Amino acid sequence: MCTGAPLPSAFEFYIGGSVGPSLYVRLVDARLLYEWASAGGYSGVVMEASPTDEEWARFRKIVDQLGVWEWEPEYVSAYSCCDVTYWHLRLEMDGRRIVARGANAYPGSPGPEGSKEFREFRAAVERLIGRGP
Repeated sequence: MCTGAPLPSAFEFYIGGSVGPSLYVRLVDARLLYEWASAGGYSGVVMEASPTDEEWARFRKIVDQLGVWEWEPEYVSAYSCCDVTYWHLRLEMDGRRIVARGANAYPGSPGPEGSKEFREFRAAVERLIGRGP
């Protein structure tokens, strides 16, 4: 568990939809909990991750580099009618706050394909829970 650098005061990230895999990560009482699901359902299995101080520091750096703090509150695509992938982010860290969401639309992408920065953010979240490259 993180002991040196302060944890975010709030962190919640969800991505998923009616088909395909879903990921829900949230910080609860200084514990980083996450759940994987498939086909729009929930597994019911909540797991816990314990990122190190270094992993939290790397996450902070990536959030800043990707410009996450400047993301718009909402991204909606003309492709948001069928087989929609929804995502939601709430992050409060280092005195900054972002709440953003999307439906088949992402920061830096005009269409339903995730942008490079969004894919890199998701990879950073997955690394925090020990599931990323």
